Amino acid sequence: MKINKPIMAWTIDNLEILRDDPYNLEDMNIEYKEQYNGDPDELRKNIVSFANSETGGYILFGIRDDPFELIGISRKEVDKIKTTIDSVINTKIDPHLDPPLITNSIYLPSALYILGVQIFPKKKGVYAIRESNNPNNHYFRSYSFWIRSDGCKRQLQMEEVNSYIIKTDPFKKKLEVTVEIDNINKTPTYSYFNRMSTEESSQSYKSCKFHPDLGERPKYLIIKGVNNSIRPISIEQRYILLYDHQDEDWVVIYPKFTLFDPMTIFNTPMDTEILLKDSESIAWHYPLKWLKEGIKKHKSLFPIRIKAWIHTKDGMFYSKERDLEDLESDFKFKEVLLTGKDLEQHFKDYIERKEKK
Repeated sequence: MKINKPIMAWTIDNLEILRDDPYNLEDMNIEYKEQYNGDPDELRKNIVSFANSETGGYILFGIRDDPFELIGISRKEVDKIKTTIDSVINTKIDPHLDPPLITNSIYLPSALYILGVQIFPKKKGVYAIRESNNPNNHYFRSYSFWIRSDGCKRQLQMEEVNSYIIKTDPFKKKLEVTVEIDNINKTPTYSYFNRMSTEESSQSYKSCKFHPDLGERPKYLIIKGVNNSIRPISIEQRYILLYDHQDEDWVVIYPKFTLFDPMTIFNTPMDTEILLKDSESIAWHYPLKWLKEGIKKHKSLFPIRIKAWIHTKDGMFYSKERDLEDLESDFKFKEVLLTGKDLEQHFKDYIERKEKK
């Protein structure tokens, strides 16, 4: 259950709404505790797991989970838990929580309380728990890392920790790569080419739109890259990958095969540096006809699965793998919307094709 209201603004009315909601299950955002079990290490892990999540979360003391019931805890217990929390968050958690968590005691008609604790997500990096708080202890430099996962906490493996640090680092370079099939009916608006001269952009557009071997309104596989970081990204090369079912691995089909025209639409030569600024995008358009010829030459088995790979000075970035048949179906659906063709028939064809798989 997604909760966005600050815990300090909660009242008995909010608790009753929560009680009557059929989806009031524990999840990534909330956890219920009938009472504090007296284990500070367990409480610390719960707090850190929420702090390492994307949205943070809430721990509500005095609520029974199954069946859901507002049980409440005494004033003395509220004070005890708050004192324990203060001790827990100031020992072993590295670095200290920023921003710090907040609490709110909500009074019930039964003269008991629900203690709400709101934990905020870390803006950058990841929180860790030291095995020991003594600098002279061997385990002072040993850490464990916890996240919230589907209604419970889970310990991160070391390879996952690096991914979390990268994901939350605002200075880490991120290039979003996508693939789609489309035709070209207007001059492209990809922002990188807005920096090209009018003559360069126009010539690049005309040279392939009217390619004699492709006929009218040819379809293209479009690889698009968007710089989602706050620093420039220098692009060195781009590839189309095909999944080889026999070797169970991905192989490069472009630019490996010479049957592809070395010139792709709306592109600058790859020996020229392509430097994408913040939020800029760029795209390469490959004639679908030539792509299918390359796939046929490779003797690939069905289903045909492809993805794009853009190599930069800051690493390699991939698109999600896509079924070529699904890409073509997405294109047909766009044409249906644009031309007003029979939507019902389109969906029937789509379902029938899926069932055959």
